[in-house]
Amino acid sequence: MSELVSVIIPIYNVEKYIVKTVESVMKQDYSNIEIILVDDGSPDDSGKIIDELKAKDSRIICIHKENGGVSSARNAGMDIANGEYVTFIDGDDWVEPNYISYLLSLILKYNCDVGMSKNNYSVVDSKSIDADYLISDMQAIESIYLGNIFVAVWNKIYRMSVIKKNNIRFDESIWYGEGMLFNIDYLQVVDKVAVGEKSVYHQVSNPNSAMRKFNVKSNLCGIRSLKIQKEHWKKSNIKIENAWEYHYRAIKLTMVSGIARYNLENEYPDVYSDCIKCLKNDLKISLRVGIPLKLKLLYIAWAMFPQLMVKRCKWKNVKF
Repeated sequence: MSELVSVIIPIYNVEKYIVKTVESVMKQDYSNIEIILVDDGSPDDSGKIIDELKAKDSRIICIHKENGGVSSARNAGMDIANGEYVTFIDGDDWVEPNYISYLLSLILKYNCDVGMSKNNYSVVDSKSIDADYLISDMQAIESIYLGNIFVAVWNKIYRMSVIKKNNIRFDESIWYGEGMLFNIDYLQVVDKVAVGEKSVYHQVSNPNSAMRKFNVKSNLCGIRSLKIQKEHWKKSNIKIENAWEYHYRAIKLTMVSGIARYNLENEYPDVYSDCIKCLKNDLKISLRVGIPLKLKLLYIAWAMFPQLMVKRCKWKNVKF
């Protein structure tokens, strides 16, 4: 394997994490890489730190730009990327030394334009399985909506020529659900996906990350992303349509439980009542998709006893 791989890392307020993130990329066992660090107008010392890292490794390229959000930062990285392949890493996460070589091996083994690792290390999961296989584009789309494949762009590798030929970009009006939108757009123009189950990516629990704490406006942005995805579909079937409807309802569940936990009912009364209505009226959606029985029972409970489930969220401070 000798292809150049571009690694794009958007950076905003991650001064406590960025050194470990970048050094984990510098130590990859696959060396033919360019590391594109995009300082998205970060007000902390992240910009200074990445300039210091650049002095240590000629493969590092630094971009400093005005704040435009994570989608804008990733687009800026893609604009200058020279790699045949591209992968994305968040600025507060880190990767195993074989992160790039593993993802590359998947797409080369199965002659694909995209490869992804199904599992990753986090505070809630440490599963890693030495298995890989091929799935269709339609299966991948359904799996993303059902949560069987993580929606983010990190933990995946893409062929840059496909991105350029089809003008696939991150929607800069979307800051939450932007990765899912990018993946769904990409899957419209490829026909197969290489999936591995070995964990090579570490998702760090950063309490200050906008992506990892509850925010009503972010979830509303996620719903907007979901609707845009449907508008972009060139491929669909009944399974994808049902999975999309399920994911839409899953966001509603996340919103109503978050609003309850943080006592935001009076601040977002219309959103709160809309979520409750959705969970009560659209139960059939959650029952006809391939999700675990435990999840089906959870949706039944929310449909039949919404106020009791709200009290449960407040009392036990549980997510759902």
